[in-house]
Parts: sequence; C-alpha cells; structure tokens
Amino acid sequence: MKAPSPGRRPQSWSYAALLALLMLGQATSAIPSPLYSLYAEKWHYPPILTTVIFAAYGAVAVVAIIVSGPLSDRYGRRPVLLVALLLLLAGLAVFILATGPGHLVVARMLNGAGIGAVVVVAGAALLDVSPQRAARSGTLTAIAFNIGIALAALGTAGLAQTGFHPLLLPYLADALIALVLLVLLVVMREPHSSAGTAPLGIPRPQVPREIRGHFVFAVIGAGAAWAVLGVCFSLEPSIAAHAAHVDGPFFGGVVIAAVTLSAALAQAASARHPARTVALAGDTALAVLMLAGIAGFATGNATVIIITVALQGGAYGLAFGGSLRHLSAHIPAQRRGAVMSMFYLLAYGALITPTLLVGIGATLWDDTAIFPVFSVIAALLCLCAVITERVLGHRGGHPAPTETATTPTTEAPQETKAG
Repeated sequence: MKAPSPGRRPQSWSYAALLALLMLGQATSAIPSPLYSLYAEKWHYPPILTTVIFAAYGAVAVVAIIVSGPLSDRYGRRPVLLVALLLLLAGLAVFILATGPGHLVVARMLNGAGIGAVVVVAGAALLDVSPQRAARSGTLTAIAFNIGIALAALGTAGLAQTGFHPLLLPYLADALIALVLLVLLVVMREPHSSAGTAPLGIPRPQVPREIRGHFVFAVIGAGAAWAVLGVCFSLEPSIAAHAAHVDGPFFGGVVIAAVTLSAALAQAASARHPARTVALAGDTALAVLMLAGIAGFATGNATVIIITVALQGGAYGLAFGGSLRHLSAHIPAQRRGAVMSMFYLLAYGALITPTLLVGIGATLWDDTAIFPVFSVIAALLCLCAVITERVLGHRGGHPAPTETATTPTTEAPQETKAG
C-alpha cells in the first residue's frame, strides 16, 4: 500500500479525535439505559417493548457493521464516519422530540446505524493513523469504550435521580460533543491512503486466511465477554437494585459505571502483558466471578454487590481488551475495515442474543430467578472459550505472539505526537 505523502499525512490530533469519537459512540449507546423506566412510566408501555427497542438497535448496528468497514476500505474512513455522525445526531434529535415509544424505536435504530459504523471505522482509522501502535490502539479502544459508557451511565442516572430534565439534557450534551467531532472530521485528512481506488459496490466483510487463527482466538474471547456485558447492562442493574433494596435509577448507573471503570483500569494495567495471556486470564476469571456473583447478590448488601460487579467488570475488561489487542496486531493494512467489521459483527451478535433471551425470560418469570441461570450459562460459555482457545493453540492456530510489550522509550514519543 502506498504511504501518504508528508503533506497528506493525518494531523497529529487525529488519533485523539478518533479515540474521542469511539468514546462518544459508546456513551450514546448507554444514555437511554437508565431512562427506560422513566419512559415506561411516562407512556405506560409493557417491559417487552424495552426488549424490542434493544433488538431494533442491535439489528441496525449489525447491518452498519457489515457495510461500513469494507466500504471505508474502498472509499475512505472520513466519508463513512461523517455519515455515521449525522445518523447519530439524527437519533439524538428524535430522542429529544419523542412523544411516544415508537419514536424510541426509531431513535435507537438511527443511533445503531451511526454507532455500528463508528466502532468499526474509527477503530480501523486508528490503525491507519498510527500503524506502529496497533496493539496499543486495541487497548485504548477498549478503554475508550468503557469510559464513555461509565460517564454516560453515571451522568444520565444522576439526572434521572434528581429529576432535572433527564429526558433532555443528556441528549443535548451528547449532541454538542458530536457536533464538535463532526467539525474535526470535516477538516481531518483522510487516513486511509488507498481510498478512492475501488469500484462502486458493497463488499462482504472478510478475514484473510493468514490471520484466521488469530481472528478465531480473538472473537471467541471477545464474544464470551460481550455476552456477559449485554446482560450486565440490561438486566443486572435492576436486579442489583432489587437485591440491595435501593429505590431510584442512580444505583443502576453506579452498577454500570463499576463494571466499565474497573474494565478500563484492568485494560490499562494489562496493556504491557502478552495479549493472548491476558485474554485467557480474563475469560477464566469471568467464569469464576459470574458464579461468585450469585452469592454476592444473595447477600442483599449494596457494597458487596458493587464490589462483585466491579470484579466482573475487571475480568470482562481483560477478556475483551486482550482479545481486541491480539487481533489489532495482526490485521493487514489493506483489510483493516473488513476484518474489524467481521469482528464487531460477531461481537454484537454475542451481545444481542443472550440479552434478548434473558429479556424474554424476565417477562415470563421473575428476573431474580433468571439471573442465576444466566450466570451459570455465562460461566460455562467463558470456560468453553478458554478450552477452545487452548485447543487452537495446541493445533498451531496461533503463531508465536508478536504483540509483545512496547518499551516506554519507544511509546512515549508516539503518544506525544498523537495527542
């Protein structure tokens, strides 16, 4: 692939702007979660509609993931990201103007299209801007995801608890940040040097044969982690509030923040350890902690419950962050968008499927009865991931790892340039 000329290289601030965009995407996805109870109370719709809203978001996000990565490989990252941000802003506008539950479905579909494209294309653009930091970009992407979710969950839940315009202010604040990033994207140079050379068409996301072993390893670990994450965000906050006998939405926001902030800390702390080892350790710990969580919730103690979910979040962070970092270090430059599309397609599938099943189960039975069943199944899924990953390693599916830790002397100057 031809390198861009010095005058056309991405600006030094592009890396930080793309990380901020990834953070914004996940924050946007998290804002409505603490507000669904307020919407249901306002418009008197049944709990099953919340599951429908989530399903609509996930289905459209999957379509965006399939299309956006390969398109950005052919036509450039910037055009796809600009469209994604406009879709995200349109969804926020529908939330602000919503007068019924049907508008929530439309808003989440628009957000799903924008967020699905952002997570794939901005992740690929990070590798274009700084290919020498591929493994570190995987870690920073995972951290940005978690910080964005934590900030949105805490801020929105706090407003919902106080009753100070919770159905308006979170969306306005998010839209303001999105507009700033939109301006930055307009003036940002295209990071993908081969953009504009392909014929018109929508290609399929594909995984090159030479990295399929790495891909299978990464997607199994990330899929197991995201299966747990989906239920943690949709079901665990309300179960935690019921178990701790706490009223109001703020405690649910604290639960989400505990999961995501501990995940971000775990990802930062493990960044200099081999990615495959980190992913295996995360899956193993997550299996154990999901079972321990049943006992933690049974205590009914709010402090114990927060500690329990924080530990689960740390294990999730290791599993997902290690898996993404491992994959990021091995993707060929010309196939980054397509591979990231396939990765997030499978990860979102793992996120959506168990969440929908648990949501349906919670409408038929008590949610406190569903949670132990899910915890056991999730623990088994994580253990299956560990076993499968080890089998792949023994069969030669994993060449010797190349994502060894970068020394501080080489990493520091690059950080300064990218900021």
